[in-house]
Amino acid sequence: MNLPRIRVAAAHLAPVWLDAARTVDKACDAAAEAVRAGAQLVVFPKSFISGFPVWTALAAPILTHEWFRRFAAHSIRADGSEVTRMRAAARRHGIYLSFGFSEATEASVGCLCNSNLLIGPDGRVLNHRRKLAPTYYEKLVWVPGDAAGLRVTATAIGRLGTLICGENTNPLARFALMAEGEQLTWPPSRRSGQPGPPARRRPMTSRR
Repeated sequence: MNLPRIRVAAAHLAPVWLDAARTVDKACDAAAEAVRAGAQLVVFPKSFISGFPVWTALAAPILTHEWFRRFAAHSIRADGSEVTRMRAAARRHGIYLSFGFSEATEASVGCLCNSNLLIGPDGRVLNHRRKLAPTYYEKLVWVPGDAAGLRVTATAIGRLGTLICGENTNPLARFALMAEGEQLTWPPSRRSGQPGPPARRRPMTSRR
């Protein structure tokens, strides 16, 4: 089998914390830089727009209501202006783009998904994935996704598939993509070093 030789850019970048518009600015600049280096596919981390809710691992939910409110406010719609700009960047440069984002939904202001989009060089959305089962403390922020995007996408650079972070330890999810002849995959995970509230521990008291 003759497979095409391609160049992939892994944009291991931190977002502009809880600022969707400026994070998209940063992503578009990074995509342009990757194209100058010859990249045909540019991939960004999980929940890149616009940050990972790390506070869920650091403090009790009762202490983090304000963080969730801000996170929900900067979660974006799959058909929103931020995605429109990312699609325009892919079309302008003629590249494939993959990026993670916290997805706001029409169900309610607090119904969020851990999602990923694959965009083609013509600016079309080729696949829209929602993480099947948020792992560990992610369940405090994101709802379970659906399997609508659990598939391989046939493209000019190969059959592309991606699972989000902990999904790569799910044997059935992995098998679903392998069974469709997946040739290129990337496991987007969160960018480390993002800010969050300091851990707070309530004083322990004894009961008699």
